Amino acid sequence: MSASGSTSDTDVAVTERLDRRWSVLRSLRLPLPATAAVVYLGVRVLGLLFTAFLLHHGAYRRAHGSLERWITEGDGSFYRAIAAHWYDHGLIQLTHGSVLAFLPGYPAAIDSLAWLPGVSIALAGFAITFLAGLAAAWGLATLGLKLTADSRISLIMVAIWAVAPGSIALSRVYAEAPFCALAVWALIALIDRRWLTAGILVMLAGTVRGTALALVAAVAVAVVLALIQAVRTRQRIGAWWRPVAALLLAPLGLLGYWGYVAWVTHRPDGWFWIEKHRFHMTFDWGKSTIRVISTTFVDKVSAADLLVVLAILGAVALTAWSLAERIPVYLHVYTVMVAVMAFTSSANWVSSKPRFFLPAVLLALPLARLLASLRTSVLVPLIVVLTVLSTWVGVYLGVIARWAP
Repeated sequence: MSASGSTSDTDVAVTERLDRRWSVLRSLRLPLPATAAVVYLGVRVLGLLFTAFLLHHGAYRRAHGSLERWITEGDGSFYRAIAAHWYDHGLIQLTHGSVLAFLPGYPAAIDSLAWLPGVSIALAGFAITFLAGLAAAWGLATLGLKLTADSRISLIMVAIWAVAPGSIALSRVYAEAPFCALAVWALIALIDRRWLTAGILVMLAGTVRGTALALVAAVAVAVVLALIQAVRTRQRIGAWWRPVAALLLAPLGLLGYWGYVAWVTHRPDGWFWIEKHRFHMTFDWGKSTIRVISTTFVDKVSAADLLVVLAILGAVALTAWSLAERIPVYLHVYTVMVAVMAFTSSANWVSSKPRFFLPAVLLALPLARLLASLRTSVLVPLIVVLTVLSTWVGVYLGVIARWAP
């Protein structure tokens, strides 16, 4: 597999075999996508079981929480309200416009599933999250295989992403799972030069999270590189129009919703105004995040502060490490932009920053290479331990510290 993402003759053979060290999964003779789904599903189920255990014991029990409430509340309250009522005038007034900060793609998917008999909005939201997570795991394993031609590294990437700090959002009615699924498959489409598919997927991602800006930037870089190659090789116009069409399609989802909010609020900067004044989220070049980090180490230290800051620093370190990977430049652009957007947004919701890094799925690649040399007998218990730790941190921040995980 070349750094440009072109397919080699060994890809099919690599896909059909799993590394012998994955002896249990290999004996089931599962294809790579199914194996990735099994790995991801195992992490999510274990995490939910441990969450249920915590919520029935000690201080967690005294908080009077339940697994259902944990899954559906937080950002899920907004998404469920939008799915039920859409952005009608009464709902906007009731929440002082805050609901407009949440993009419509995810609640639209929830609403489309909630039409089925016996399916509540809460159940539909969890089902969309669950299915999108499986799609993202499948896509991440496929992306890893295209970049490394190594099925073991690809599966470890899925496991690392599934247990990353902030990954508890992948078990809740949050938009991270749908966005990551669209993002991963959009990156795969770019590697395969399926331009229109990439443009459409990025457009859809733009209706789910503002992080789609990173995808738009990746598409722009990939298109520029393709056009430069087309000029150098004097290719016909047929080689031009698809990349250009992808570039035009990519930002439409995000721009379309920003335009809608501008129309509803009668402000050209409506969405950004709501982010700033209702959620106190702005772009501040990372000043407030740096201040939180420095305060944590030199002033008052709490367990919650320390856990979040260590997760942020770990993500920053992995971002720098990932730049050493020999992968297409537009993948680096996407990863770095996600990391920059997560770090430079104001720190009023600093506890949410670990999940803001979650779409940077390729941060798992250098770590997966490092762990690939471990025996399965070591690797599997390690993933179990990391699942428990990641789940505990998420539940601790949300229930005990009462922060937004």
